[in-house]
Amino acid sequence: MSVSPIWRAKLELALAKLGLFIIPALPRCGVLLLARALAAGAWLVARRERSVGLANLDVAFGGTKTAAEKRAILRESFRTFALMMLDIFWFSKDIERRVARWVEQEASMEPLWQPRATVGITAHLGNWELLGQTVAMRGYPLASVVAPLANPTVDELFRRVRGTSGQDVIPQQGAVRQLLRALRAGGKIAILLDQNTLPGEGGVFVPFFGLPVPVSAAGALLGLKTGALFFFGFCLAQPDGHYRCISTGSFTPPADDSSAALEQLTRRIAAELEQVVRAHPGQWLWSYKRWKYIAPGTEPARYPFYAKPLPEN
Repeated sequence: MSVSPIWRAKLELALAKLGLFIIPALPRCGVLLLARALAAGAWLVARRERSVGLANLDVAFGGTKTAAEKRAILRESFRTFALMMLDIFWFSKDIERRVARWVEQEASMEPLWQPRATVGITAHLGNWELLGQTVAMRGYPLASVVAPLANPTVDELFRRVRGTSGQDVIPQQGAVRQLLRALRAGGKIAILLDQNTLPGEGGVFVPFFGLPVPVSAAGALLGLKTGALFFFGFCLAQPDGHYRCISTGSFTPPADDSSAALEQLTRRIAAELEQVVRAHPGQWLWSYKRWKYIAPGTEPARYPFYAKPLPEN
C-alpha cells in the first residue's frame, strides 16, 4: 500500500525533527559511526545512484584508475555525503564551540576576509553546508542560494537550521537580483557551480573532465558586472571527524562583460572545480547526473548511459 503525499510529508517532517533532537546529542565518534553505517546501507540499496556514480567515474578517469579504485572512491563519496547530512543537524547545537573545535581554516582562506565584494565558488564536495556557516560565523554574512526541498515544512526547518550561523539563505527564484544587490553593497555570496543549468536557463556548455557539460554562467556574470573578487573555497572532511577549509585560489578578472568573456570565465571556473575533484575524488558527489545532457555536435557514445539530448524549446 503506497503512502499518500500528505502522510509522506508528515513522516518526513517527523523524521527531520527526530534527527534534530537526537543527532546533536551524539558524541562526535557516534556521528562518524552512524555516517559509516548509513553509507554502507546506501551502498547496498541505492543501486541507481551506485550505477550513476560508477558511470561518472568511468567518464572522469577512464582507464587511468582500476575498477576497484573507482568503487573505493564511490564508497568514500557515500560516506562523505552521509556525514555532511548528519552534520547539518549535529552542528545546529552549540555551533560556535563545535565549529571552533572541529573546523580548521587554512591560511589560504585569508583572501576571503578582505573587506570587498566576493563571489565565493564551491561545489558539492566535502561539506559545502558547513563552509557557508563557518564563513558567516567569522562575521562575514554570506548570501547563498539553496534549492527548495520538495517538502515545504521540512524545507523551512532546514532554513532555520542553516540560519543559526547568520547565513542569508536565498531562494532560487529571483536569486540573481538579490545576489547582485549583495555584491554591489560590498557583500559576499556563495554559489555551487557543479550542477546542470541548461542554455535556456542561463547555462553554457564548457569542458569538464574533457566532456562538455552545461554550467550556470551566473557566477561569472555577477562577478564581471560588479568587479568582485572570485574565490574558490571548500570544506574537506577529515578521517577523524574534523573539517579543513581551504581555498585553491582567488582572482579578479579584467572588466569585460562580453559574451566571449563570460564563456571564458565560466570555462576557467569549471576547470578549477575539475582540478579540486581530481585532487579529492572521494569528497565529491559522484551519484549526481553531471553529464546528463549531450552537447550539440558531441558524439553521444562518449557520455554515460543516463545522458540524453537537450530538450527542445
